[in-house]
Amino acid sequence: MPKISDEKRALRRLQILEAAWRCFQSQGLHATTMDDIIKSSKLSAGAVYSYFPSKEELILAAVTTSLGGLRERLEPILAARPPPPPAAFVEQAAEAVVHFTARQTYDLRRLALLGWSEAQRNERLRETMRDFYSGFRDRLADAAGSWKQDGLLRPDASPPDVAKALLAAMLGFVAQSALIGDVDPKDLARGVGDLIRARSDDAP
Repeated sequence: MPKISDEKRALRRLQILEAAWRCFQSQGLHATTMDDIIKSSKLSAGAVYSYFPSKEELILAAVTTSLGGLRERLEPILAARPPPPPAAFVEQAAEAVVHFTARQTYDLRRLALLGWSEAQRNERLRETMRDFYSGFRDRLADAAGSWKQDGLLRPDASPPDVAKALLAAMLGFVAQSALIGDVDPKDLARGVGDLIRARSDDAP
């Protein structure tokens, strides 16, 4: 049989991942079987198993692929020098999350909650997420350092602590979007802006 091109292999791999994301959202990680994913992908069992020999490998690939795609969306915001002011930065980052995660037949924000839960028992998955979120937090600390230098934060602000708070806000945005649904990037930006102004007003 002739070999398929790298482009076709990438498209077929994505076809399987799309099927997995749909099944995971509708049935959950543990209730979904490889047969469910095979049926949803409309590919043969042999084709699916040639890319992903087990459901665990498929879950890991689904998380790695989604985090990699999100990193690409966030990179222009994180790389901007100087970075946007805090509230604008948060709004742009949250908008990037929304645009990347909202798909026609599933939402990666809802799937993120499943991934976070699975990471508590799957060490490989936990390491993958830890590397991504730790790296993101480091970039947030860099942005906070720039804000401090530019006088946008209190003089005694700790950039690492600001980064931890912003990461908590971003992860909370994902959770609220998935569970409650009545939050959007502008809401998050206004809240962050209000908190920063409140702390500035309290400064001695």
